[in-house]
Amino acid sequence: MLRMVFLTFDVEDFTNNHSVTALQSVLELLNKYDFKGIFFLTGHMAEKIQDYPNVIELLEEHEIGYHSSSHSVHPTVFEFTDVENYDEAYRISLERETSHINPLSGEIEGLGGILFIKDLFPSKQIIAYRAPGCCWSPPHTEALRDLGIKFDFSSNISQIPVYYNGLTFYPSPIFQAWNADISNFRIFWISAIKRQYIIMGFHPSLFVTYDGWDRIYHNGNPIFISSPALREINEIKRLFYSFDLYLKHLKLLEKIGLIEVTTNVTESKIKLVATKNLIEKTYIHSIKWAKKTCNYKPKFLRLHFFRFFNFPVLG
Repeated sequence: MLRMVFLTFDVEDFTNNHSVTALQSVLELLNKYDFKGIFFLTGHMAEKIQDYPNVIELLEEHEIGYHSSSHSVHPTVFEFTDVENYDEAYRISLERETSHINPLSGEIEGLGGILFIKDLFPSKQIIAYRAPGCCWSPPHTEALRDLGIKFDFSSNISQIPVYYNGLTFYPSPIFQAWNADISNFRIFWISAIKRQYIIMGFHPSLFVTYDGWDRIYHNGNPIFISSPALREINEIKRLFYSFDLYLKHLKLLEKIGLIEVTTNVTESKIKLVATKNLIEKTYIHSIKWAKKTCNYKPKFLRLHFFRFFNFPVLG
């Protein structure tokens, strides 16, 4: 059985220029092996790379996805949709995802978000979405659907693409913290044994920085924007050299017909049949990042999941 491999990248660290350099290096390596990727951009990061025409030109060769307007700025997706009224959460989502969000106050300041990305890449269809931390919220996802999103890469609903409520849900990504050792290759092979659809997830900025950029948001919005510590140059070179070998490995597997590296997202013909157990698992998976990073305790999100899947809440 041919394995379908999606190379996906969350492009979100707007706090330093090194993240843009890392993005450019990743793009150049993909081009070296004639691979296409899906790059999920936040509104903030799109605003940053507008000043880098060479990076925009490289991105034009790939697929552009959406990664929310502001990622970790409070209120986050799981916060501003955690209101009792589902329709109000949908309305708030529409407003915030079409706006520039002040990275310190979290307040709306004019147009931005997905509208900015569409303007930056006018030749692209922005139809794929991944929620920050894969912490997706049903009214928010419905709002994005009505803004043109057709494919979600956030959930663990199924290990194959399934269709529900106007959206095709692809399997959740297998995120790799790139360590430049055999574990990165092992993770891929374990996934390939188990799955037909392999969604690999990477963060280009972590090739050049030690920590995630959004740690400054874990305890609320910061007073000022600071950047994570930069890796030593020799370590950065080692990480990119290893990633080069990883892509070379995938190219060999593709040549012998074991995998196909693709960005071809298509509407699934398999319609999801929701059960209470599935909805509960999907909800728990979705809020993991919110609980881990911000110790957030949702009030109404569980109810929103049951409404989205048109299933009565049984307690």
